Amino acid sequence: MQSDFVTIAQMVYPTQVSHFVNLINENQLSHFYLFIGPSQPEKLAFSQYLAWQIVGANERNAVRITENDHPDVKMTQPSLPKSGTGSNRTWKVDQIRTLKPEFVTVAQESTRKVFVFDAVETLHAESGNSLLKFIEEPTGPQLIVMLAENLNEVMTTIQSRAQVVHLLPETMIDQAIDLIDADWRKATQLILFKWFELIMQRRIEAFVYVQTQLVNQLKDIKQQQLFFNWLHQLSRDTVVFGQIPDDMLRFPTLVGLYKTLTQHYTTQQLVKASDAVFMDDKIRQNNVALQTRLEKIVLDVTIALGE
Repeated sequence: MQSDFVTIAQMVYPTQVSHFVNLINENQLSHFYLFIGPSQPEKLAFSQYLAWQIVGANERNAVRITENDHPDVKMTQPSLPKSGTGSNRTWKVDQIRTLKPEFVTVAQESTRKVFVFDAVETLHAESGNSLLKFIEEPTGPQLIVMLAENLNEVMTTIQSRAQVVHLLPETMIDQAIDLIDADWRKATQLILFKWFELIMQRRIEAFVYVQTQLVNQLKDIKQQQLFFNWLHQLSRDTVVFGQIPDDMLRFPTLVGLYKTLTQHYTTQQLVKASDAVFMDDKIRQNNVALQTRLEKIVLDVTIALGE
């Protein structure tokens, strides 16, 4: 599933997501955070989400962050043993030093560079001090995020310099998804596919569909979050169709639709339409009504495809 970090962050940490997006929008974000709490993969997803909000919350950047391929986002974890086997990862001084070129260059595409360091419990004196030097002498605007399970296991010099945030899951992602009925999933995907087709055909019926089908189908926040994740994945499929094998698409059963769209629109138009869909993530933070958000997507995508 592509861009899972968006769904995970929104479903597992909804309160913190809202809080940090507000900090970003109000330009009040600190430059150094230490996220403490259980569920390392979920904390990593939350960090990816923050990076995504900073560098641009669109589908292209979501894919690049997922693949650790964005020039302004660097995600690093401890090294495996020299043997290449075993699971005991540790941070090495040389590993930190290899990051120096990243620390001393400014962001290429964004307002600031983002560095995420996973599992910093194994970051000890020599390697930790090497890293702190870069943190204390940034070349340009940066966001540095460190992740750990237990605060007591993190170097005190890091604790004293970072803003510590206890990132506690409000729900586990598996539990959240299990709560959504399988029958609802099947019915809602069919509705989504039809609505998406109407939007991409720039038909007025897409507005009517919002009122007659979608609003009543999306009754709670978990259903809405899953729906929008599917919508994001649909948008991604239209952009990458023909560039990756069909079986790597999120919804390969819609190949016929994707093929038709690529025949009618340029890649640039499809990318702009995808970006218009992802703009809803910012609109949502302003507590805009669901129907208004859905209708805005219809309008914005129609405009993007008409350019």
